[in-house]
Amino acid sequence: MSAPKRGRWLLLALRLALCAVALVYLYFNVKWNDYVQLNEPPQKVRLFEQGDDTLEVQLDGQRRTIPRASARELPGKPGEIEIIPGLRSVLIAIDGRRALLAILLFMPVPLLSALRLVWMLAIQGVRLRGWDATKLTFVGNFFNFALPGTTGGDLIKAYYITRFTAQKTEAVTTVFLDRVVGLLGLVILAGGMMAISWDGGQFGRLAMVIGAVCAGLAVLAAMVMSKRLRHLIRLPQLAARLPAGEHLLRVGRSFTAMRSRPTMVLAALLLTVLLQACVMVSAYFMALALGMKDDFVRYFIYVPIGFLIAAIPVSPPQAFGVMEWAYIQFFANTGMSSASQAVTFALAVRAIQLVWALPGVLVPLLGAHLPRRDQLAELETAAPPSAGGDGDANAAGHS
Repeated sequence: MSAPKRGRWLLLALRLALCAVALVYLYFNVKWNDYVQLNEPPQKVRLFEQGDDTLEVQLDGQRRTIPRASARELPGKPGEIEIIPGLRSVLIAIDGRRALLAILLFMPVPLLSALRLVWMLAIQGVRLRGWDATKLTFVGNFFNFALPGTTGGDLIKAYYITRFTAQKTEAVTTVFLDRVVGLLGLVILAGGMMAISWDGGQFGRLAMVIGAVCAGLAVLAAMVMSKRLRHLIRLPQLAARLPAGEHLLRVGRSFTAMRSRPTMVLAALLLTVLLQACVMVSAYFMALALGMKDDFVRYFIYVPIGFLIAAIPVSPPQAFGVMEWAYIQFFANTGMSSASQAVTFALAVRAIQLVWALPGVLVPLLGAHLPRRDQLAELETAAPPSAGGDGDANAAGHS
């Protein structure tokens, strides 16, 4: 087996193992039915019904009636027992109006994402109409759910975009850059809200994670954006000697093109923060619909970090199990929700995204993902960009 194949199988094994560990954790920490904690003997038992003075519970494998006073009470609320809600109760108690509002508040997100894609492509000199970008954005979002992994939709979207331009390498690279800008927007949003409401006891470790991500992005940006640094490590010469050297050089020029359009890059980044804020507001109202505690700032910190965790390459598809675990740590272990509410919240956030991704299935079915005849005619007269640019190719040729 070749090294690339071994690497792919190893990555798949890691993702499956991580998913299995997370699911085992959820199995032991999240229940379908409600439970109460008994005082003597201290144990959790399933709750069937509760009356004014009694509780119907499952004790020693049988359904029994016990005094209400046998269960642990809520701190500071005498006579009110502490019920650990299961998934079933959380789903039954969901506030339908707030849940619908959460879904509607997400509506601007794919539209803003499409606008950002148009701007990012324009930086590379690739023209894509807003309507075409909107259609392809919905397609990419749908296939992110339909295909294994978290980048399947990006690959489909990149392929379709290449049908609209002769600058295919730049178009594909832009889809990758678009995702990077999206992740950077999450970092800025979470880091900014954390700085505004700083609490070292609560956010200390999370701040270290955000700081590490920022440092990594800064190093990566320096390597690909700095012409001097690239030539110092002889990156163009190395790329030119590889089988796909010309394509690699064009990829490099796609990165450095962002340096020549700082205003548009900044606009794309600000647009990203705006659309990510829409995502967080939507998630906030979904949390309220599930009966979770109202703490606006924390949702703007914890939810983006959950999305960043989902973007880690070793995470399972849609970070299933891993995001649930993360939200239990963020929300349940800080008293903002029960474990069942945190898990339902993670699933609900994905469900909102899926609702607005479903229109994407219609685009290829109707053939709307292909360029029109006039666009094809324009494409036939367009020539691919020359091998020139920022001088990388010339430097490689003189090495």
